[in-house]
Amino acid sequence: MHTILLVGGAGTGLRIITKGKPKVLLKLLGKTIVEHVLNNLLSIGIDSVVLVSDKPELYEDLTVKYGRIMEVEVVKQYEPEIRGAALAARDYVKDYFLLVYGDVLVPPNAYKIVLDAYKVHKKPSIMVIPEEDVRLYGAVTLSPTNTIKEFIEKPRDTIPGAYACGGIFVLNKEFLAILEEEESMGKALEKYVKLDNVIASVWSGWWVDIGYPWDLLRALYYKLDELKRSSIAKSASIASTAIIKGPVVIEDEAVIDHYALLRGPLYIGQGTFIGSHTMIRTYVDIEEGSSIYSYSEIVWSNIQPKVTIGRASFLGFSVIGEESIIEPNVTTKTLMHLEKDVVKPIEIVKKQRRYLKLGAFIGARTRVPIGKVLEPGSIVE
Repeated sequence: MHTILLVGGAGTGLRIITKGKPKVLLKLLGKTIVEHVLNNLLSIGIDSVVLVSDKPELYEDLTVKYGRIMEVEVVKQYEPEIRGAALAARDYVKDYFLLVYGDVLVPPNAYKIVLDAYKVHKKPSIMVIPEEDVRLYGAVTLSPTNTIKEFIEKPRDTIPGAYACGGIFVLNKEFLAILEEEESMGKALEKYVKLDNVIASVWSGWWVDIGYPWDLLRALYYKLDELKRSSIAKSASIASTAIIKGPVVIEDEAVIDHYALLRGPLYIGQGTFIGSHTMIRTYVDIEEGSSIYSYSEIVWSNIQPKVTIGRASFLGFSVIGEESIIEPNVTTKTLMHLEKDVVKPIEIVKKQRRYLKLGAFIGARTRVPIGKVLEPGSIVE
C-alpha cells in the first residue's frame, strides 16, 4: 500500500504568514509541519511516502534529510485543489492506498486506527472527528454498523450528530476513477461512500487542521503539552541569574541573558537570543535565529524564524511571520468580548470564569512601528 501525502498550497487563511510558500513548511517546535507528519508515519512503520506538491523544488532538502530513513518521492501537481493533488499520484496506486492531508496534525495513533480498520474489514476507511465544525471540513453521518452513511461537502449549517472529515483515508483505485469524473474531492467522496461500505474510524483524541493562524496556536498547545522533561543543548548559553521553570527545549547556540524568566512548556530555537529581564511564559514557540530584547513578555505564541522583537514589547496569543521586525514597546491586546464565526479564540478558564483570548497575526517580513497597540485578532502585513 502506497502512502500519498498532500503538501501543496499556501492556504488562503494563512497567506499573510506563508507569503505564498506551502503552509506545511511553516515551523512548529523546530520542525516544519510536514516533518511532524512524516515523523508520525515513521513511528507507525511507514517507510515509503509520495509527496504531492505544486512546488516540488521546495521539498528537495526534505527528501535528502529523510532519504536516509525512508523512501520519499516528490510528484508535481498540475491541476488545482485537493482533487488535482490526489490525481497527480494515481500512477502509484495499485489497489488500496493511504491518503494523508499534510496540514492535519494528530498523534501517531490516529493514522493507526484508520489503517487497522482497513486491515480488519478489508474495506476503505476514513477518519472522522466528533464535535468539530462540519461546515469547515465536510459532514459525515454514520450508520448503526459504523459505516459511513453520507458525506456532505461543507454544509451551510451544522448537522446534529454528524462528524467532521478528518483528512486521513484508506481508499482504492475505484475512488480515483470517481475523482476523475467529479469536480472536487468532496463531490467524489459524496458519491464514493454510497457505492461501498466505507468504515468510519472515529478519532476522539486531539486533532488540528492547520487552516488559520489560530490553528498554529492550538497545535502548539497539544505538542508542547506532550513535553514532560527539559532538553537543553550543551552549546546554549544561559546566564547564571536566568530562571527556568517547567519543561523547556533550548536548542544549540541559544543565548538566555541575565534575569530572564522562562516558564515552560516552551521551545527556544537554535541561535535565538532572549534579552535580560524578559519573560517567556507557557506555550511559546520561538524559532531559530530570532531575537527577543530586554523587558519583553511573550505568552502562548508561535514566532517563525529570524524575527526581531524590540525592547519592552508584549505579545500574547499571536503568530509572527518569518523575518518580521517588531519595534520596541509594541503591545497586543488579547481579551476578546465576542466570538466570531470564523475566528476561533483560545478559551481560558480561571477561577471558574471563561475568557476568550486572541492576539495579533503579523505577516512574514512585516515591520510593526514603535509603540503600536494591536487589537485582539488584528492582521498586520
